[in-house]
Amino acid sequence: MVQYLVEGGIWFMGTLSVLFLVILILSVLAGKLAIKPTAGRIKKIDKLSGYIKSLALFTLVFGIFGQILGLVDIFDYLATQNSEIAPAILATGIKITCYSTIYGIVIYLISILITLGLKLRLNSVKP
Repeated sequence: MVQYLVEGGIWFMGTLSVLFLVILILSVLAGKLAIKPTAGRIKKIDKLSGYIKSLALFTLVFGIFGQILGLVDIFDYLATQNSEIAPAILATGIKITCYSTIYGIVIYLISILITLGLKLRLNSVKP
């Protein structure tokens, strides 16, 4: 796992990891409030859920942005080379650029499941 974080680019993967940590902290806070929801707590849970969704979407877009920048670097390298490049080397480079996108998608899916769980919890206690 750490290998993918390093290969995917420490700046992008590290930022995505920090965002994921923030999402988990917000999820724990919302989960604690959802144990015994009251009218005031429900508003806070909705607000936290909105923050989680926004951060989740940002992680998805940020992961895609990381891949696009990686592909631009690959194409720039290919444009400056006068010799033939082995397809295996090119495929490895493209594969590595996908790591940040995959990580962003995984974080996004986990966040959507968390917000879905919070929504189901709130719907079960509303009159």
